[in-house]
Amino acid sequence: MTQTSMTQAAAGPVVGIVGGGQLARMLAEAATPLGIHVRVLAAPHDEGAVEVIPDFTLGSPDDASAIIEFAKTVDVLSFDHENVDHDALSQVERTRTAVRPGLGLLKIADKAHQRSLFSQAGLPVPEFLVLDADQDDALDQALRFSAKHADDDGLIVLKASRGGYDGRGVWMLRSEDLEAFLAEYSGAPLVLEPKLPLDLELAVLVARNPSGEVAVWPVLETVQVDGMCAEVFLPARISEDLAAQAEQIGRQIAELLEAVGVFAVELFVSSGELLINEIAPRVHNSGHVTIEASATSQFSQHLRAILDWPLGPTHSLQPAAVMVNVVGAETGDPRDHQAAALSAVPAAHLHLYGKASRPARKIGHVTVTGESLEQCRTSAALAAAALSSQEGSLHDY
Repeated sequence: MTQTSMTQAAAGPVVGIVGGGQLARMLAEAATPLGIHVRVLAAPHDEGAVEVIPDFTLGSPDDASAIIEFAKTVDVLSFDHENVDHDALSQVERTRTAVRPGLGLLKIADKAHQRSLFSQAGLPVPEFLVLDADQDDALDQALRFSAKHADDDGLIVLKASRGGYDGRGVWMLRSEDLEAFLAEYSGAPLVLEPKLPLDLELAVLVARNPSGEVAVWPVLETVQVDGMCAEVFLPARISEDLAAQAEQIGRQIAELLEAVGVFAVELFVSSGELLINEIAPRVHNSGHVTIEASATSQFSQHLRAILDWPLGPTHSLQPAAVMVNVVGAETGDPRDHQAAALSAVPAAHLHLYGKASRPARKIGHVTVTGESLEQCRTSAALAAAALSSQEGSLHDY
């Protein structure tokens, strides 16, 4: 493990973050006005945080010794992502350093564990089957599930229980394709689900501190394109009753998991009913809109929660806000077009993550707040298009 930082004694609490991506970067930005010192354990390939955080240690989140040594230098250990060595965290949890969220919440990133736990707790989840592709009867199980749950086009959804994101690790297959897929597949257990008819998708951001205080933001609406979040609306375009149900699900999960920090509950609305899609046990892409739109951003709230400080208010500061993700392209770099974006939409809030641009990679986001979702959506799309030097277009909804 190589120390590459200007490590110095800190007057305030020291929060260590495992992972050096954009979430660590935005947590550090939120930490500065609170007088919190942030230290990052960054892998050699990480981009984003190291560019703006001088206090970092070079080391892999898969390296148990690196995590254990890093934890000795901080007061609280938190995460940019959940793909970390669990055995190392178990060792750290037995020391003076607090691990927040703890290993219990991080394990919820496993979709098979999520589905089983929430189903047992009586929370609304889709019909599902957890499948080990190496089992002798795996194909028979998959075929029976498909026969019962395939949609009108004969499709079911298969998800890798670990490691998938932004549409990766998700497949839609017909019964006749299952044998070939399972023969080739190797990896984590699979979760099989129906391909649901979706009215829309929602996200509920929840914060909880070790003292048991819980805060929930107004429900967000997310628009997905090719499995990746493209836009976020605050507030969601849903009824008050449905919003209340979604918020209650978030609170139930916070208590069930004894969560610490900010996490996101992603929900499907299918035929008017709420179903849990998955949980992200950390600050989340859908919550980036809260930086400008909310009284307390998800990043500031996460820091307050993991330090067991009082949580901040979560009400919105404007009637409407829309966030649009900026995705890399084959050519061009949005970091060359900030002035053009601000010329097109002077009120836009630009966030670039310091990441090299490449196709299908989220490298930034734009947020616009205002009086109406329609106005904010148009303006945010224009600014994002100017950053990517492409003509603006609204995703069909």
